[in-house]
This record gives sequence, structure tokens and C-alpha cells, in this order.
Amino acid sequence: MFEKKSRPEAATTRQGVPQFYHAEVAEHFKQAMRQAGIEPPPEIIADGKIHRFSANGRRGDDAGWFVLYADGIPAGAFGDWRSGITGTWRADLGRRLSFGEEAEVKRRIEQARRLAEEERRRRAEQAAALAAAVWKDARPAGVDHPYLVKKGVRPVPTLRELDAADIARRLGYTPQARGEALQGRVLLAPVRVNGKLATLEMIDEVGRKSALAGGAKRGGYWATGPLPDKGRVVLCEGVATALSIAETLGEPVAAALSVGNLQAAGEAIRAAKPGIELVLAADLDKATGKPHPEAVKAAEALRCPLAAPNFGPNRAQEQTDFNDLHIARGLDAVRESFALAQGPAVKLLNASEVTPEPVTWFWQGWIAKGKLHVLAGKPGTGKTTLALALAAIATKGGTWPDGTRCHAADDVIIWSGEDDPADTIVPRLMAAGADLKRVHFVTDVTGANGEPRPFDPAFDVPLLARQLERIRPALLILDPIVSAVAGDAHKGNEVRRALQPLVDVAARVGCAVVGITHLSKGTNGRDPIERVTGSIAFAALARVVMLAVKNEFQDTDTPPRLLVRSKSNIGPDEGGIGYDLERVEATVGVWTSRIRWFGAVEGNARVLLARAETVPEEESDSELEDAKEFLASLLADGPVATKIIQAEANGAGYSWATVRRAQKALGVEAVRTGGLGKSGSWCWRLPKMLNDPLRCSHSESEHLR
Repeated sequence: MFEKKSRPEAATTRQGVPQFYHAEVAEHFKQAMRQAGIEPPPEIIADGKIHRFSANGRRGDDAGWFVLYADGIPAGAFGDWRSGITGTWRADLGRRLSFGEEAEVKRRIEQARRLAEEERRRRAEQAAALAAAVWKDARPAGVDHPYLVKKGVRPVPTLRELDAADIARRLGYTPQARGEALQGRVLLAPVRVNGKLATLEMIDEVGRKSALAGGAKRGGYWATGPLPDKGRVVLCEGVATALSIAETLGEPVAAALSVGNLQAAGEAIRAAKPGIELVLAADLDKATGKPHPEAVKAAEALRCPLAAPNFGPNRAQEQTDFNDLHIARGLDAVRESFALAQGPAVKLLNASEVTPEPVTWFWQGWIAKGKLHVLAGKPGTGKTTLALALAAIATKGGTWPDGTRCHAADDVIIWSGEDDPADTIVPRLMAAGADLKRVHFVTDVTGANGEPRPFDPAFDVPLLARQLERIRPALLILDPIVSAVAGDAHKGNEVRRALQPLVDVAARVGCAVVGITHLSKGTNGRDPIERVTGSIAFAALARVVMLAVKNEFQDTDTPPRLLVRSKSNIGPDEGGIGYDLERVEATVGVWTSRIRWFGAVEGNARVLLARAETVPEEESDSELEDAKEFLASLLADGPVATKIIQAEANGAGYSWATVRRAQKALGVEAVRTGGLGKSGSWCWRLPKMLNDPLRCSHSESEHLR
């Protein structure tokens, strides 16, 4: 957050918005640009106008742009036309913006984007007009052009040349490459975007390359001749490479003119000519000698074969493309490399080559190493407490709830997006007898800029995988597992794509993963698998699904709560474990809940659930009563922040209005802690929880919006 101006006469605007020093605004704006991957210019001008600058540090480049407003609430936008990166920024006032302020900031940012788009379009049109004029002035490329002679290739009709001095006069500036002016006879390769001339690729006698300032190149390409409507079309990077391949194959070849444009150019060619068979010709990475990673990525995205030059074992580091191969070993070597081109293919594994392996059980019949499990239940069933009780057994090598033995003590990793380690998770682990030295919490992620940010299971599983491979835990708990889905958790395809990295890393590390989630409201009596909140893909991907329920139909022969095994693809899929929750003092003055086990229960999951959830006729099953039970259970361990209560209620299917009525009926108190402003928070607590520590939200109002 900014340091506000201290001069009394300039402390605030007439609307009560703090004013900030220009240097401060500029520096924070620069930081936002760096975080987006753009190197900002030395000077930032905050005048609401578009400014261009070199985004890559090279002289003559002006593909970077920004628009910044300093009056009112400082805000702006920025980008790089060459890379396609864009970003926005606004000053942090240390408070939530009003509706009017948010609308004004949004209006300014949209205006900045419009200015940038208008400028980009104007520059592109100007570049296209200059390209047409220069092309018209140019003459056919000569066979004696020094660059073509050096590369051992012949000119084609789609190449022309013009002296550098004539080009500079026509353009009004001298084209440069890395700060050096193009000189002598300059080859001209017309780049077409959507079938229209957009810019020119310019190559001088020694190989310096440049393009027209402001010209559109993304999705554009140059071709050695007219591309066919059917048959093979080869797409490569550079002009000389395209000429060597075209001479070898005797067919037109397209050049994207940069590795970063391969995918966009391939998509454009396919869109214009859907009947062609695209082949990507990759340059090699100098250091590794393998196809450039960006070329591989483009081929995978385009689902097309990838050809790479084969220099053999004695490749020199500077030999990277098909033109280099042409010069070093001749056209036959180029032809042989294309014969080896490989496209995407499905691999088959013969069953006779597979060695059967038994399932490696962590808890026999319930939790398997290397597999995904789901633990679901309604609010108040103690889902998280159950998972932590199992974690405690894992860390001590104790006895499982069914009396079987956990053979070795192992480490456990826990990520919780809902409960605080200090006042909830650790006390519950202590109460369950866990070896705390074997428990690890996922907290923050160190970003590329060195700054910490919250762990996001929807995006950070690859980073978590490194820690799993280092620690090799027996158990990973994710609470809630729905947070691992960045898209719509009710769409099967999105859930499968999101959870697959988790499934893969579990199998690779040999770690059992238990994801905690809710049961959908109003699903009593339905197939247990269909009751898991979200898409059925959650239950389908999990090898074992466990449901936790309260036993509403209690008698002397049944436990108060049941953990039921409702699905298993790898073992028995029936039976359950009886349990209950009890309050204990984990350490002096810290009260929490723990599991008390009742042993195994026999029966089919659907039958066990139907019996447990049958409410006696005289008992109320109204939505308000459910909400009261939900709220009382949530607050049983102490005060909880209102934002967490709202999130839990939403996940359980309760409206906020119903929860508020339940609050009133139970006499739940809303209290504020931490002072006024951003440092303060609202929490709810049961009437007897007056001395408990508070876990608070950052809302300015106790009524959440």
C-alpha cells in the first residue's frame, strides 16, 4: 500500500480519496508490469495518454505500451504487442472501493484498452501501407544476393530486394536489428495475415533481420509459393530454412518467422485451408540439441507431425535448423529427416507385457497408497476430524478403527482452505495422539518475484509434487478437494482435467490422497455416489468413496455416527465404522473435538445410510432445524469468521437468510476483534465461548455481501 502525502493541504481529494506521490504511483505501476513479464521504461508518464516503449530493451523497438491515470484513484493498463501480454493496475487504498469508485476505475481501464487497441490498429494499417509501397518499389531477388549465397539457397518469386537506403527513404526511418542498421541489399519477404499483406521481413547481406514498426505478425507467415488446398504443407521458422526445405521436397513451404508464432501461423493456415496436412519443421535448441520446446508445444497444440534436423552425433552447437543441415550434409540429409517426422500417436501396451501387482493398502480395504479417495459428509458429521484422526494413526503407526494394525509410522501433508492450523487442526491432531513432527501443512507458495502468495490447489499441484517427492508422505489430505478445480466443479470434463495431475502425482509418489467434500443437500435415499457435491466425476475418479453420516435412528445397537464405504474399485464396497465426536482439552486452555471409535458395522452402504438418516416422525426435519444443527456444529470448537461460515453454508446448500435465522434462534453472538478498519474482523461464537481466541474475516461490515 502507498504512503499517503503528509502535507495537510493535499492530504485528500474532495471525494476523500488519498493522494499519492507521482513517484510512488509510477514505481508500483512498474512493479505490476514486471510481475506480468514486461520490463518497464525508465520514465512513466501519468497523463491518461498512450505511451510506447521498448518492452525487450532493444533500441528501435516500441511494441510496449501503457496508459496511466494519476488523478483520483490511480489506475492504468499496459501491454506488449509483440508478445501479447497485457495487464491492468490500480492503487490500493487500504479499503474496499465504493460502487461508484469501482465503476470509475473500470471505465478508465476500459478507456486505456481502447486507446491501446486504436493505436495498435493505426500502426498496423500504417505498416501495411508502407509494406505495399516498399514491395512495389522492390525488384526480384537476385541469385547473387550475399545472404542467399551464404545460405546456399536460390531465390523464389515471393522474395524481392531493395537497397537499405531506398527503404529508409520510403519508411522515414532506418530499420535496425538489435541496434544495428540494416545495410546494402535487403531481402524482402511479404508477411500475410488473414490473406492480406501486413508487414515485411527484411534481411540484409550479413543476415541482420528486422520488420516494419507496428506491423502485425501474429498468425502471419511468408510462403515460398502459393500453398495448396490439399496435401502436405510444411511450416518452419525462418526464410532460409523454408527455402532449403522447399528445394528438398519440391513443394511450397511456409515460414512463421519466429518460434513463438508457429502455433498461431499453423492455426491460420489450417483455418484458410482445412484440407491440408500440416507438418511442423522445428529448429533445435542450441544447448540440448533437441527440438525447441516452443516448437514441440506448437506441434502438440496443432496435433501435427514434428520434423527436426538430424545432424548425427557430431553436431556443432551453432547448427540448429534445416538450412544448417542442408549446408553441412546436403539435401538428402534434409529429406531423410523428414522421413523420420513423427506425429501424435496412441501407444498400445500388450497385456502379456504387464506384470500383475497387488494393491498396496495403507489401511486394508479403506485407504490405498497411490490412489485418490473422497471423504464426504453433511456439516456436523466431523469429516475433517475424521481425516485428522486417520492422519494421527498414520504418524504413530497405531491401530486402525477396525482393529487392524498400521504397520509403520509415516509423514502426512495437509492443506486446509477452511481451518486454521493453530486453533483447529493442531489441537485436533494433539487430541488424536498424532506425532506432530510427522505432520506438514501446505501454506504459501513463493512466486517468481520472491513474494509469498497463498497455495492454490487448482494451479499449484506441480509445485506440491516436488515436496511430495522430497518427503514421500503416506497420506495427503486436501480440504476441500473442490478447490482443486479451477473451472466448474459440476462439469465432469473440467473436474477430470483438474484432478488428473493429482491422481498422477499420487501414483508416482505412492501417496494416498484423501479429499474432503460435502454431500449435496436433499439427496437422502439416492445412490450414495450421486450424493457427493459437484460432478459425479469426483466419485468416479476416486478409487474409494467414504461417506460420514449422523445416525438419526439411534438405538442401543447402533453408534451415534457412521463412516460408510460407499464405493471401492479396488476392494470391498460395503461395511462401515461407528464413531462419535467428543470434546477434550488438547492442552491447557485449548478445547477441541476428537473421534471416539465404536468398531466395525456390517451392511450395504445404501442400507446403512437409509437406516441412519431415517428421522423419527416426532422429530423436526425443517430447513431451519438443519441450519441450527449445522451452525452449532460449526461453532462447537470456538469462534469462526463470518466469511468462513458463509462459505461453509454455501457449500452445504443453506441460504444466508436461513443461517441468519439459525443464528438468532441459537443466540449466536457476532463480535468484532482487532480494532477498526482492515485490521478488524467479524466472528460468530456460541454464547458460552466468551474467552475463546478469534479467527476473523477482513469484512468491514458484519453483514457479508
